Amino acid sequence: MSRMNLAGLSALLLLAAAGVAEAKQWKYAGMHPRTGQPPDGLCHIETTHVHTAAPVNADVLYRTRDNVYVFIGDPTPFGYEGPKHSYYGHHPVVLNVLINIEVDVDVVEYCYHDGPHYHAYEPPPRHEFVEKEDVSYYAGEYPEEYRQESPKLVRVNSVYRTWNTPRPVVRVAPPPEYRGPIIQVGLNIPMPSVEVRVGTPPPPPEREVVIIREERVVHEHHDHCEHHVHKKHKKHKHKKHKGRH
Repeated sequence: MSRMNLAGLSALLLLAAAGVAEAKQWKYAGMHPRTGQPPDGLCHIETTHVHTAAPVNADVLYRTRDNVYVFIGDPTPFGYEGPKHSYYGHHPVVLNVLINIEVDVDVVEYCYHDGPHYHAYEPPPRHEFVEKEDVSYYAGEYPEEYRQESPKLVRVNSVYRTWNTPRPVVRVAPPPEYRGPIIQVGLNIPMPSVEVRVGTPPPPPEREVVIIREERVVHEHHDHCEHHVHKKHKKHKHKKHKGRH
């Protein structure tokens, strides 16, 4: 190969490397969909890290804290096989518990999944839930912020409707303490006549990664999510409580 051809090849390689270095990165914390498509599975890195892949359906599947995306949705369409907890209807999600960060006041968001669904996380402490036949129902008051965001965020149900999403089997009516919307989702459940006091019904159907927090560094390959952690991360366990405040 001539010197001119070698010089041209070197220039192309340098430009390609510069383009990769300047690629936009998104910060994530905790388990989340790898690409947003169910067959591509989940990334299981728990600590804060970055990807060059943007979060798909970020407006309804994630909430953000300091520009870090936290997945709060039902992980079962993505092949999740770990411990899971059954919920019914809309309920609070506490981000600082979910990703274990220190704050003076809980960072509360809301899940807008209609009807029965799963999460990998337990009902958060300091919030009132009741359990009926192993399904958790939120029994607290819904704030004004929840009502304001509801028309936009209930779109999460339209997203999940396009996937094959396993759901908990619920054959009884919600307990009287539950104040959220009672919506029958693909199940033959006898429901009493109730007044829905909050919420808005959904619309009709229609890479390399580097830890950027603490002193650990994680390397991940895009296709296999392989990583090496140089320091053990102490997990914070939470106990499940019924009817807590």
